[in-house]
Amino acid sequence: MTVRCSRSFSVINNGFNTETDKTGGNPNFGETEMKNLVKLAAMASVPALMIASPAMAQDSESYVIGLSGSVESNCELIPEGSGTFDVDMLNTGDQGSLTILYSCNSPYTVSLESANGGMEHQESGGAVNIDYDVEASFLGLGIFSPTTTNSVDMQGSPVVIVTNNDWQNILTNAGTRTGNLDLSFDSLNEYAVAGTYEDSLTITLAANY
Repeated sequence: MTVRCSRSFSVINNGFNTETDKTGGNPNFGETEMKNLVKLAAMASVPALMIASPAMAQDSESYVIGLSGSVESNCELIPEGSGTFDVDMLNTGDQGSLTILYSCNSPYTVSLESANGGMEHQESGGAVNIDYDVEASFLGLGIFSPTTTNSVDMQGSPVVIVTNNDWQNILTNAGTRTGNLDLSFDSLNEYAVAGTYEDSLTITLAANY
């Protein structure tokens, strides 16, 4: 006699419910289980695609243009050129005054230089030399960095009396100085010695550029 054993059981595997038939046949998947399986397969394939297909670098090209330009250095000194001045060799006071105007479109200096270091006596070949002081200030008022420069100190070597460090347009970078010359007699022996006296005093405006 043959006895058939009939049984029913559920297998839970990864969130899917499968139920065998009562005769021990293959599992029968429902519609819900099939959708879940498709989703799981899709999720598993995404990391693989990311590994297998890395992002391509974006192409990039450039063109560098070097730009350059220049402005000529420009300075103006008024007066300029050359002139003469008659020094009163018997006057121990002010010999009068000279006003200069100056400007550059860059930093600049104004300097003084004496050729002989004083009023050189020509007949004695310079045995008598009367030195002098040049006092310079704004409009001769003794303000705004006034200077006093002796002719001996500026012999053959310019002495700077104005320094401007501004990078500005020439119209806004200007200045002015008024100077006077005072003779300086070192002793009575050199006062009122007959003859002619000469020197060359040079005012130089120079751009520091």
